[in-house]
Amino acid sequence: MRFKDVPLKSKLVILIVVGVFLVLAVSTAVIINTVTAQEEMLAYQKSIEMASNYANQFDADMKANRAVARTLALTMDEYEASDREEAMDILKNILKENPDLIGVYVGYEPDAFDGRDSEYVNAPGHDETGRFVPYCNMINGQMTIDPLVNYDSSDYYQLPETTGKDVLTEPYFYEGVFMVSYDSPIFKDGEFKGIAGVDVPLEYVDEVASEIKTFDTGYAFMVSNTGIFLSHPTQKDWIGKKSLSDFDMEEIRRAASDIQKGIGGNIEIDDPTTGKTVIMFYEPVETGDFAFVLVVPKEEMLAGVTALRNRLLIISAISILFMAALAYMIARSITRPIDEIVEDFKSIAQDAVKGKLDVRAKTDVEIDFREIPTGLNEILKAVIIPIRETIRVTNALAKGELKERVNVDVQGEFRELGDTLDNFSETLNRIIDDSNAVLTAFQNNDFKREILVHGHGDFKLLTDGIEETRMALDLVTAQRREAEKALLDYAMELKRSNKLKEEMERVINNSPVIVFLWKYEEGWPAEFVSENITRLGYEAENFTSKEILYGDIVYPEDKEKMQKELARNVEEGCDVYTSEYRIFTKSGEVRWVDERTFIQRDGKGGIHLQGIILDITEHKKAEEALLQIEEIHKKEIHHRIKNNLQVISTLLYLESGNFTDEKVIEAFKDSQHRVKSMALVHEKLYQSEDMVSVDFADYIKNLADYLFQAYSTGSGKVSLKLDVENIFLGMDTAVPLGIIINELVSNALKHAFSKGEDGEICIQLHREGGNLSGKRENYKNTEDQVAKSEKVYSTGLSSSIQKDKKVEDRLTLLVSDNGKGFPENLDFRNTDSLGLQLVTALVDQINGCIELDTSRGTTFVIVFQELKYKPRV
Repeated sequence: MRFKDVPLKSKLVILIVVGVFLVLAVSTAVIINTVTAQEEMLAYQKSIEMASNYANQFDADMKANRAVARTLALTMDEYEASDREEAMDILKNILKENPDLIGVYVGYEPDAFDGRDSEYVNAPGHDETGRFVPYCNMINGQMTIDPLVNYDSSDYYQLPETTGKDVLTEPYFYEGVFMVSYDSPIFKDGEFKGIAGVDVPLEYVDEVASEIKTFDTGYAFMVSNTGIFLSHPTQKDWIGKKSLSDFDMEEIRRAASDIQKGIGGNIEIDDPTTGKTVIMFYEPVETGDFAFVLVVPKEEMLAGVTALRNRLLIISAISILFMAALAYMIARSITRPIDEIVEDFKSIAQDAVKGKLDVRAKTDVEIDFREIPTGLNEILKAVIIPIRETIRVTNALAKGELKERVNVDVQGEFRELGDTLDNFSETLNRIIDDSNAVLTAFQNNDFKREILVHGHGDFKLLTDGIEETRMALDLVTAQRREAEKALLDYAMELKRSNKLKEEMERVINNSPVIVFLWKYEEGWPAEFVSENITRLGYEAENFTSKEILYGDIVYPEDKEKMQKELARNVEEGCDVYTSEYRIFTKSGEVRWVDERTFIQRDGKGGIHLQGIILDITEHKKAEEALLQIEEIHKKEIHHRIKNNLQVISTLLYLESGNFTDEKVIEAFKDSQHRVKSMALVHEKLYQSEDMVSVDFADYIKNLADYLFQAYSTGSGKVSLKLDVENIFLGMDTAVPLGIIINELVSNALKHAFSKGEDGEICIQLHREGGNLSGKRENYKNTEDQVAKSEKVYSTGLSSSIQKDKKVEDRLTLLVSDNGKGFPENLDFRNTDSLGLQLVTALVDQINGCIELDTSRGTTFVIVFQELKYKPRV
């Protein structure tokens, strides 16, 4: 369309809107560029600060581990006792107190520790030369002490010796554990004596870094100074094996070079793992000589920038629409007079089209436009005569008078109109004759007779239409014959399909599997059910007629579970799942069935359920029989263990009669009591209903009664006070805790009271939150001691234990007496007494803490939590 053909009103609107659009577009572009640049800079700064903060956190962890190695080296510098066992105990304690470490070690030069290497050849923590090189580690899950290896050639020993400085090794695998080592030299009187070091596993680095999430899908990982992967949230096989330099990308190689130089920065790349465009921010971890890498999808990081830009564009679009409306109002005020004239012309034109040629245009208009209606009226007057003549001839042609011709003497275009009408009459006459011949052939089913006279223009459409109709009828006739043949073939195929369907139904009805098709509605009405439903006593019509809903035969206690399971699988988009539940037969018998349910969804969101049901009642009965047999076996095992322990106790008692030494007899007696405490646990397990837990309150009473009977307290009367909650404990906790109580009560009975002296022994056991106050009135500082023990317990408990424990599961055991008190100069943690050694060791075994209160009598406070071990298989 040319611009001059555009209406005046549209021209005005276009020109105004285009002008406003250009102004707003330029100003909006400037605003968007300025604001989005600032927002993008803030997004980059936020990501850089985030990467730096995480790097500083890892740096603090590495500094703490390095400090352990330095402290150990300084300790050994000042160590003068030269006791190898004591030195190895120091290593064990450090490893216990630092759960983030996997190994602690020292390595001394030949005869540099105490000059006695020849006495310790191949001893634990020594090599074949007797050199003192103990390596205390938890590599296999338990604390072991092995001799160091490869110290003659490895950097962890050679570099501190040659440089005299602390050393951090490159990450390496040892015994399947990915780790790094911090090593510090040991000097005495300025002379190098050996090294002290710690091994730090890098699994926790992967766990911590893999949990870091930024924006929606951003993630983080860590690499070494040389670019080796220390962690990755998805590509675990890269850890310790792949390096940044392995990627064929210039940007990543540049980042690897910066990391090796200890320089932070960021690059924009296509993520090799996700394919997204990401910004990779990297920051050095100075102490570990590592680098923390934060990967943020660029689209997510700049989402705020995009949203801001979109809002500005919307504001601009609204402004343009407003100006367009304003331009339209201006244009309308200008073009309204012109529209009135055009509207009058339209009215005349419409009348003329309807054949009303006597109408005339209004000449009472503004002077500038008055010549237009006047000229139009003259044209209408000149056109009326030839048109009326044309109407006459046309009417004659309509009546079939094809010989009629135009008789008016007109000139110019009107003369051509008359000649054209005469030619039309003549051509139409020939076309009609030829078409009649073809139609006559149609009546005789002859579709081969072609059109011979072809007109032009609309007449051509008429003749071509007849010819196309003839050809179409000819084609349809041929296709009809082919369709008749295809329909006959389809009838034969349908007959074969119905036969196959009957065979399939016969197979299903003869199988043990029952097939249902349900609606996903309340009660699960059945749309179809296989005939072999008679196995349950029902008929298929009972369900298809809605006389019985499938939900009616489901066992009531299983119905709610079945509903929830079905709803969950439908919501999660699952297509198939299996479940086991009980149903009623028609006779009322309860049977177990295994159902495989297929969830079908149509295009309209409707859901249908298809189920294949198999009776598994006999299988269930067999399972229950096996469980009963297993319970019997468990009871028999505990009964036999109890009997065997009682035999051992009796043998110890009989064997003690062969000795006269009181200490030997006392040792046999103590061992007898320890065996008895374990036998009581198995006796209680044998008597329990679940064969898993022990009624510990009843157990403590029986054990205390036994010990009071076993020990003679002279002529004095020592009474027992029990304050024990109704607590059930598993065997793994009950056995060591029973031995602890045995040792503490036995110790009180033997040593707390002088001959002939009266006294009281109290045993208290409560869960966290139980009211111990008011029950300790005879023990002034016990409550403070409990608080202290709980604090020590909370801080000393390993992180792996704390993570799985709830504070409310904590238990507190108090064993106290009001006797003469514990000797002040005796450390109960470091004594030759086997009983107290057992107590401290078993407290560690149940992951507890023990404290001693001697303010009034003797009170041992033990805080612990029952460990829920997985069943052994």
